[in-house]
Amino acid sequence: MSLVKREPSPAQIEASRANSRLSTGPRSARGKAVLHRNFLKRRPFSRLIAHSLRALGERPGDLDQMIKAMSAAMLPRDAWEGAWVQDIAILRWRLERVQRAEAGSMGLRRRKFWCQRQREALPPSGVQDLGDGNMIGILGFTGMKDSPAKFQQVLEYLHQLRGIVAEGQFEEGNLGCFNLLYGKGPRPQPTLLRASFERLVKHQAEGNRESLEEGQKSLLADLDKEISNYEQLAALYAAEHVGEDPVQQDADLLLPGQDLDTIIRYETHLEDLVERKLRQFYARRRELNDEPRKATKFPKLGTY
Repeated sequence: MSLVKREPSPAQIEASRANSRLSTGPRSARGKAVLHRNFLKRRPFSRLIAHSLRALGERPGDLDQMIKAMSAAMLPRDAWEGAWVQDIAILRWRLERVQRAEAGSMGLRRRKFWCQRQREALPPSGVQDLGDGNMIGILGFTGMKDSPAKFQQVLEYLHQLRGIVAEGQFEEGNLGCFNLLYGKGPRPQPTLLRASFERLVKHQAEGNRESLEEGQKSLLADLDKEISNYEQLAALYAAEHVGEDPVQQDADLLLPGQDLDTIIRYETHLEDLVERKLRQFYARRRELNDEPRKATKFPKLGTY
């Protein structure tokens, strides 16, 4: 093999140019437009993607529109760039799906809390009603789970009991109000109120007017404090369970910490993949733009 480089003949140069024209893409505007449309065609595996989209209640045509829109914006020039554009569109579609799922999950969570509050506002029924009836006999209305019905019943019986004391109806039969309110449990405040009423029953039977009037005033003051206490509790419960409070509604939308962390990590993962694909796309485009397109210059033959 000769080590001396020779200049190509005119025939070789012309043959090289002819081969170059055959292997180079279209140069006219019409040819480039036709080639660009070729890159918009879906790849063979898109049939599987379309089937999966339909199974998820999504329309494959919407994904096709996204791919075409991105292709029109990024103008892929060959099959490699077309593949990257389609991959980026699919990743964006997945990211939007995650965002829809997140919004749907929050919507379901909000609906669940709303229904739960509506149920709590209703009186118990069925087996729960029977169970609550047995518990009332033991714990009384004050020992039941907080609910609008509970506070309504407690305040109703407290006002009824206050009316009995104010009218001086100190009879043993009226002790039933204490049983409905506080049940049979040995709690301090109910025990004191019941003991005060029983002393008034005794003073009335003995005709002790002075002790009766003094005890009546003391018991009325204690009942007023009890009524005020349960009115405050009822107001606090209503404030915590109001259905139209926008602050409470927004708080209900927040997902549990573990679910929220999972969603954020997955969204970040998809965004990283999109960014990586974009970097690959534009890195290759820069490489193609930097390729030398000038005619090759051959060195002249030396003199030996």
